[in-house]
Amino acid sequence: MSGEIRWECFIAYPDEASAVAVAQYLRLHECPAFVFARAPDFDLAPPFEVRVPGELLHRARWLWSLADARLELTDGELEYLATGRLPGTASEPRWHDDAA
Repeated sequence: MSGEIRWECFIAYPDEASAVAVAQYLRLHECPAFVFARAPDFDLAPPFEVRVPGELLHRARWLWSLADARLELTDGELEYLATGRLPGTASEPRWHDDAA
């Protein structure tokens, strides 16, 4: 077999922006990927494919399955988990003086 890479479709999207985001995520995690724009066809399949080398298709699927698990929590979410209070809410009601 030659050293030629056989690129396979990992996932397809109807818009280019979504496909580019997925390809970039895979590349950031050391899985080569690129977006391939297919010509419009009668089968109505999404025209933007994210392609990866065939031998790394399993790795791409594994990386993409971890994408949701790697979300970073915001400071507000961490505060809520630590205290049980929503950010910006005081433990006691604030006193407002409307006098000028």
